[in-house]
Amino acid sequence: MEANIRGSEENAPNVAVKTSFFTRRLVSNLGQKGVDIPQSVINFLDTPLCTLNEQQSTYFEQKFCPLIPNIVSALEEIFEEVGADTEGWEDMMTYASSLDTPIKICANAVLIKKEKEAHDLVSLRLKAEQQTKKITLPSWFGQLTSSTG
Repeated sequence: MEANIRGSEENAPNVAVKTSFFTRRLVSNLGQKGVDIPQSVINFLDTPLCTLNEQQSTYFEQKFCPLIPNIVSALEEIFEEVGADTEGWEDMMTYASSLDTPIKICANAVLIKKEKEAHDLVSLRLKAEQQTKKITLPSWFGQLTSSTG
């Protein structure tokens, strides 16, 4: 991932950008793994999409979008490390910016994935409970079916 990120230095925005929680944690996480991220890329992660110039938009579409699965995976590790829940994660996204940024898109993907996993887990539990209820029949039920046959 480092090689792809390094090539974006000339595409990074020139404006000062506030570094979000997600970007700080991502940079820290990747730094622990020996991946050095240039400041220009860090700034790009928190730049609102609506402010990207043509060159930055091209970089976003051609270079950044293919990295989204890797970034989402790293953010998912962070989600687990911090013991986040979906509400807290969503609050951090709201706090980060009201505008969509590249990192916010990735953080939202993690949120959607975690909400889906939680929904799937609840569905599995409900199905398991329903199956258990189907299997657990009243004791008198056997007497009724044997006397009618």
